[in-house]
Amino acid sequence: MDIHAWIAVATLVTAMVLFISKLIPLEATALSIPVVLAVTGTVNPSEAALRGFGNSAVISLGAIFVLSAGLKESGVATLMGRMLERFGGKKEWRLILLIMVTTCVLSAIMSNAATVAVFLPAVLVLSRRANISPSRLMMPLGYAAILGGTLTLISTTSNLILGSELERLSGGGRSLGMFEFAVLGIPISVVGIAYMVLIGTRLIGENGLDNTPKAGSFQERLKKRYNPEKKLFKLTIPSGSELADTTIEKASIGKRFQIEVVQILRKKGFRKQFIDIQPDLKINAGDVLFVDGRNKDAQKLAKVHSIPIETATEVELESLRGRGINMAEVLISPHSAFLDRTLIDIRFRSVFGLSVLAILRSGKIIEKDVGATPLKLGDALLVYGPVRYIRKLEESDDLVFLDRQQSEEDVRHAPIALLLLAVALLPPILGLFPLAVSALASALLMVATGCVSLRGAQKAIDFRILFLIIGTIPLGDALFQTGVAGKMAANLFPAEMSLGPLYVLGVLFVVSALFSTTSNNAAAAVILAPVAYAAAESSGIDVSKTFLAVAYGASCAFVLPFAHQCNLMTMGPGGYKTKDFIKVGVGLSLVMATTAVVLLAM
Repeated sequence: MDIHAWIAVATLVTAMVLFISKLIPLEATALSIPVVLAVTGTVNPSEAALRGFGNSAVISLGAIFVLSAGLKESGVATLMGRMLERFGGKKEWRLILLIMVTTCVLSAIMSNAATVAVFLPAVLVLSRRANISPSRLMMPLGYAAILGGTLTLISTTSNLILGSELERLSGGGRSLGMFEFAVLGIPISVVGIAYMVLIGTRLIGENGLDNTPKAGSFQERLKKRYNPEKKLFKLTIPSGSELADTTIEKASIGKRFQIEVVQILRKKGFRKQFIDIQPDLKINAGDVLFVDGRNKDAQKLAKVHSIPIETATEVELESLRGRGINMAEVLISPHSAFLDRTLIDIRFRSVFGLSVLAILRSGKIIEKDVGATPLKLGDALLVYGPVRYIRKLEESDDLVFLDRQQSEEDVRHAPIALLLLAVALLPPILGLFPLAVSALASALLMVATGCVSLRGAQKAIDFRILFLIIGTIPLGDALFQTGVAGKMAANLFPAEMSLGPLYVLGVLFVVSALFSTTSNNAAAAVILAPVAYAAAESSGIDVSKTFLAVAYGASCAFVLPFAHQCNLMTMGPGGYKTKDFIKVGVGLSLVMATTAVVLLAM
């Protein structure tokens, strides 16, 4: 090997040590790699060291981060979570099976970590209802999301990188299709789920962890600060009522009864539709008005207008939240134009489209005559209304955000989000456009159609992962160009030993799993792609099989909690220790490895 080959090896070893030890930030290590390779002339020409910035896998992955956020904010994932709650039942094996299958399917089209984040609250609800310890359900949830990474090209970062690298190394002659992973990924997932249902959960045990809701949610913080007397009621407007055929402004319900109308449910044809409140909105007979106020004020309104009244159910509250209705707490800023003026004076409802439920002033809650109370410096307002209007409050110089509900989902956008997912996936399947083009177009449309906010899209893009890929791609090039990848393949798979496909694919799987567990699955994919290509050339095995062995190995991250984000996310809620992951994960890893390697070798 020449000097450049040794530089490539030294860069690889140093990068791996830094990735594992985390002495410096992972992205800083990754972005240092192209600099070293360019300065030393290891990659030629030097501009090739920057190839990662224009790599199609990087563009595709950035777009997929936004698509995942769109599926989350549009409520697609939440609807699946509600399905879990509806059909879960109370039998433990049935719950685990349902959780794992649903999570695995969603993880095939959405970020693994985002899938766990969406389902985690729903699974905690299920554990409470079924009186099952969270430790019995959390690990299956995390493992199912990881297994979903074996199903499609877009399900994990490593799959995308391997697909891109195979196309580049083969000169465009070979590629990995969108669902080529699923041919073996489905049996791998089925066997993995069966292992967890029949064996894995028996090894977990129960840790006695309390499965009651934990404090610290927005609702908990809200209750501590405001301890509101108000509740959400629903009033059905009968035919002939004097409120029928009047506008919200003329009805003056807020001024007369100290009650805020927050939404109207109206029947349109064969379906019912929620309507946002506007001052000029006309109230129709048959409308269901959702109003927020104290019980005595709501009863007074019902009595005066002879209207049936009911307390809104938890399902109806959840339905309102799922349609983009949300809460936030904002503070009057020191230089606000609202100081010493009332909400009626500034026409808060008309200008911002939001209701103010209460004012917190010097530790005291003002819930009566909120609209007629002059605002003072330091007042905190509890506002309620559509998410899109709450976002606009951030642009106001008169208000400062204190707290808000983290969920910004609006299930009305779910059909559009699913359509845009098809826009991303179908063109590459049909051979019309590359995934990078269709995914980028779909991501832009997600923002343009309101399926995801611009702020949500920006937060969704994990630049740490993108920088890792950008930095390590030229390292893969260097290993290939200097012949190091060929040497590694020759040492791992000596030609004179006439090794069969079981050995070659097995070694690639194990090495990929070790790389992924100790560093990162993206780094494993970039570094092992040229080795997998060289191994296919020397052994005569179909190159797609060697790349799939690396891909499945990169997803085999069950043994240690830090091996995958999904493990870390479920570790706390499940009350697990490292030994729990080792106890369950070793068996699952062996099952996955055996299934993947045997099927690939056939």
